Amino acid sequence: MKFSAQHRILAVLSLSVISSISSAAIRTPVAGDLVISEVLANPAAVSDTYGEWFEVLNLSQDSLIIDGLLISDSGTNEHYVDTGNSLLIDPAQYFVFARNSDTTINGGLTPDYTYTNFTLSNTSDAIVLSFNSNEITRLDYDASFGISGQSMELFNLPAEISNYQLTPDTMTFGDGDIGTPGMAGSTDLAVSEVPLPAAFWLFGSGLIGMLGLSRRS
Repeated sequence: MKFSAQHRILAVLSLSVISSISSAAIRTPVAGDLVISEVLANPAAVSDTYGEWFEVLNLSQDSLIIDGLLISDSGTNEHYVDTGNSLLIDPAQYFVFARNSDTTINGGLTPDYTYTNFTLSNTSDAIVLSFNSNEITRLDYDASFGISGQSMELFNLPAEISNYQLTPDTMTFGDGDIGTPGMAGSTDLAVSEVPLPAAFWLFGSGLIGMLGLSRRS
């Protein structure tokens, strides 16, 4: 059986796609995989007891197992993520940790995970994420970090305190607080989940079109 040039190109592209997908992994996080992308430490629509939350972004190309992740601060607050079923954060996913999961009392937020024994101070505090005693990411902030009812978003990398800003006033959620929990804010920091396939298919289509033109000329 003879294969045309188009078939050979598609075969090469298919192998490239398979190789790209197979290179992705499901693993536990290491330093730099996650960043704290948004924080609402001082909600206004509801009390802090119900409405505090923070968001992380998976910057890696792998799905990260976060069962066993430790959420802590610089004091005595700490919570181990434990769902019993290998909770994952997928590549480029914005993932919300919150103090309360009931949307009728938490300000209209739909979190991905609810923690206990961890609170966000309105004055100064830290959010530290660790796995097996290895720090994955952290954010230390003071009283100048945010205002009541308005989250602070990471608008540029690296995840340093100087690269956070108030989320724009037009970006509201739920009962009226300002923030974008579970999605990109004014700047989308996410990298493409699987960047190669689409590019390869577009490239392949272009080559096939060129071949078609060449054969007709």
